[in-house]
Amino acid sequence: MCVSVRACKPAAEEKKWSGATEQSWWIWTDSEITDLWYNCFYDNATKTWLFAATTESDWLQSVQALMILSVVFSSISFLVFLAQLFTLSSGSLFYLTGLCQGFAGFTDFAACLIFTFHREEILSPRELSKVRFGFCFILAWLCVPLLLVSGALYVHLRKKQ
Repeated sequence: MCVSVRACKPAAEEKKWSGATEQSWWIWTDSEITDLWYNCFYDNATKTWLFAATTESDWLQSVQALMILSVVFSSISFLVFLAQLFTLSSGSLFYLTGLCQGFAGFTDFAACLIFTFHREEILSPRELSKVRFGFCFILAWLCVPLLLVSGALYVHLRKKQ
């Protein structure tokens, strides 16, 4: 079981970081993408990407806050795991680490649900029929089961000598 925890944790961390901070959540055309923070346009004349802040909406702000909270919970989970690794007695369970990882999974799940079901309000006034999912939108959904499974595995993980 420890091997599966070690496999899930780094995969979920990497995917969550890139999903919350980089890449695109929506791809409009090959020269226009949107993420949680910026709308990006490719300028052919200068061959550079131009960035404009996304339009503010309450739904987008809640998605941004929940994704940041998910990263914070997961980071706390890692630090708590390191602390518990050196302070717990042999045979103890990593409850607090699993709880923090579970909270990270649930906040990521809530952010993904909000973004999925309220995309019309978040991405308005754009036409959504020509849009396709970006790399990080899929990664954010992939992180949900990884975080929840790793949280459940931490709860059942016992410290050995």
